[in-house]
Amino acid sequence: MPEGTFIVLSDPVPKKEAAYHEWYADFFKQIEAMAGVKSAHNYMFAPNQIDVRPLQQFLAIFEVDDVEAVRGLVAEKYGVKTSKEFLRLGDSIDQTTVMPTFYEIVSERQIAPDAPDTPFDQQNVLISLISVPLDKQASFAEAYIGERLGDMLSIPAQISGQLFQVSKHQIQNPLYPFVAIYRNNDSKAILSAWPAPGTNWRSIAAARERDPSIRADGRLAGMKTRDFLFEPYVAPESAKAAV
Repeated sequence: MPEGTFIVLSDPVPKKEAAYHEWYADFFKQIEAMAGVKSAHNYMFAPNQIDVRPLQQFLAIFEVDDVEAVRGLVAEKYGVKTSKEFLRLGDSIDQTTVMPTFYEIVSERQIAPDAPDTPFDQQNVLISLISVPLDKQASFAEAYIGERLGDMLSIPAQISGQLFQVSKHQIQNPLYPFVAIYRNNDSKAILSAWPAPGTNWRSIAAARERDPSIRADGRLAGMKTRDFLFEPYVAPESAKAAV
């Protein structure tokens, strides 16, 4: 019974934003109520971002105590995406960009040395989507925990950090083999100190000059990240009225 998290990144179909938020509220409650889901939190894109490229605007994080069991319940209710079938999510959600992914815990949640005392439901989230070459994946988790996680937690306003690895139990093919979730109470402070994501040849080359762990012979060589800031979700008034 591997513990983990079910992460859902999603966007509305253009001109169906109101319907999307109504759907989102119901979807969130449906998953939250499933057996095996320990906690549920939803977020929306923060105004200030580290990675300038677009990503889905809305993020739901469900902590689960049995990834395989919860995956089965989700698949039963919403289906499994194949080359010929979409998930049963309704017509207000953009099925071309939705990313529902099950991850399993690699590291326990680590608390930052000077973590501010901020209630969990008021914390912001930085999600780091991580790509790693196949030949590095087996050793990546140990290297990331040993050479990266602590550095990221030393940034002011950080509260906690945790690394996850993609599970074999999925309802849609996963895009990122690892994800790190960092919580903070000040997105602007994080933005000013967070390293630029290594996603293009210029930023990778610059990072290698500063950080030996991601040079060609480093333990994190080949790691690419997409880092995005989210804040607690606030439903539009029209969606609140409909709930």
